[in-house]
Amino acid sequence: MAADYADLDGLKAHWPLLPSDREGEAGQKLHEASVEIRALYPDVDARIAAGTMDADIPRLVVCRMVKRAMTAPATPGGEGGLGSIQQGAGPFSQTLNFSNPDGAVYLSKADRNLLRTARGHKRAWTIIPSGGAV
Repeated sequence: MAADYADLDGLKAHWPLLPSDREGEAGQKLHEASVEIRALYPDVDARIAAGTMDADIPRLVVCRMVKRAMTAPATPGGEGGLGSIQQGAGPFSQTLNFSNPDGAVYLSKADRNLLRTARGHKRAWTIIPSGGAV
């Protein structure tokens, strides 16, 4: 079994306000986030070993994933991951929008960009009607 990309000490350095009574949950989520990265980006370990990826990148992404999952806002009733509430007065309407209701770990677009394989810089070019290229 491969080691997790981040540990509890690393998460505490990233997120100093981690509640001490939730450290067990955090440890499990660190593992889940590492598993998800390995499943979606199976070449990450090889890129780290080859020196083409800094080991701090998946460590940062895992810490972001765990913090995001554990800080999903909750309603007074205890529902987690509430994104917004909309209420009306008459004829009595109420809408709840959940952004991460089960507190799952997930990759954001920024996380995916950090983990993707680096591509060379692309140059803009055009074809001039006279036949020359710029």
